[in-house]
Amino acid sequence: MKIFAHRGFSHRYPEATRLAYEKALEVGADGFECDVRLTKDKKVVCFHDRNLRRVGNLKKAVSRTTLTEMQEKVSAISLNELLDIAIANGIDLLIETKHPVLSGGAIEKAVIKLLDSKTKEIKEAKIEIRLMSFSRLAVRRMKKSSYPTMKVIKYSLGFLIRPTKDIAVAVELLRNHPGLITRNSSNRTYVWTVNSREDLRWLKKKGVYAVITDRPKRARRILLPSRNG
Repeated sequence: MKIFAHRGFSHRYPEATRLAYEKALEVGADGFECDVRLTKDKKVVCFHDRNLRRVGNLKKAVSRTTLTEMQEKVSAISLNELLDIAIANGIDLLIETKHPVLSGGAIEKAVIKLLDSKTKEIKEAKIEIRLMSFSRLAVRRMKKSSYPTMKVIKYSLGFLIRPTKDIAVAVELLRNHPGLITRNSSNRTYVWTVNSREDLRWLKKKGVYAVITDRPKRARRILLPSRNG
């Protein structure tokens, strides 16, 4: 089972910052997960929220803030920087585009353009990069690229009408409907956000492909004890 650090080692360090991702590396995460948005100057930044209120106590929207301002105010990391870290360390990457946004599909175009500019480095590093979104339209756009794409699912209806075989699914949904794990057993199931010891042990028994967690150190200790020395 693979362990993806949700916005980095976000349980202990500021989420979606270089520090959080570097600390996830130190504790042995197999991959990174990030959310992406476009800044005012059309740069792809790793940031979950629509605005800086929760993280930076600022009312300004990401779309009205430059990348430089975001780096100064909330220590945000760009996707370009995170990609370089992943390439340098052989770390897989899950990229979630956030919607709805006024810029529509511009975020998908920007992400794919950036990835395409580093095709050679990605291939040489032998890392897998997957694109994902809650938005069906975004998934449809990204499926036209050369990168594996999957739907992020929170509710059972989303599972029934999913446009991709591989999925990223909420752990709460699986707890309420555990049969979904078996129904998707021939495909990859990435489960988010898995933090409790109980859920980690349960999913280990179920044999899902990967967990996305705020606590990669705990996940590694529980899921991969033989790799902890």
